[in-house]
Amino acid sequence: MEVNVRYSKQKDFNDIFYLLSQVLPNKELDLYYLKEAFERDIESNSYEYICAEANGKVVGFCALSIVNNFWHEGLVSNIYALIVDSSLRGQKIGTTLLKKAFDISKLSGCKKVELDYGFSKEKDVDFYKKLGFQEEPYFFSKSLQEQL
Repeated sequence: MEVNVRYSKQKDFNDIFYLLSQVLPNKELDLYYLKEAFERDIESNSYEYICAEANGKVVGFCALSIVNNFWHEGLVSNIYALIVDSSLRGQKIGTTLLKKAFDISKLSGCKKVELDYGFSKEKDVDFYKKLGFQEEPYFFSKSLQEQL
């Protein structure tokens, strides 16, 4: 199967939404909000959305943001989404998307790539470690709906 990696377009949203629903099957996804955010971010200079396409269908998606980070003394790329169609995992699509994300990050002048991973699937953790990612000790999150 030939896979083409390219920048995402607005017309890709429905395929990407389907991929997202595969990794979050128990979460009620807000189609309107996600589409609005997708359309806004795809036009932004701070975000890069890329997809893997096979036979005219999006089969993988990667989202990254590029920010100036005081702590890291320069630009940092944060990969906050990497999704491959569940029926096609193990075919190097994720690796191909990450290579493209690294190329984009390097061309943007980033010093480091960080990857958010919120699921505890050992197989996925091993995948990231094989690619040279190191586990960082902590990541904390708090809803702004809650009081301090």
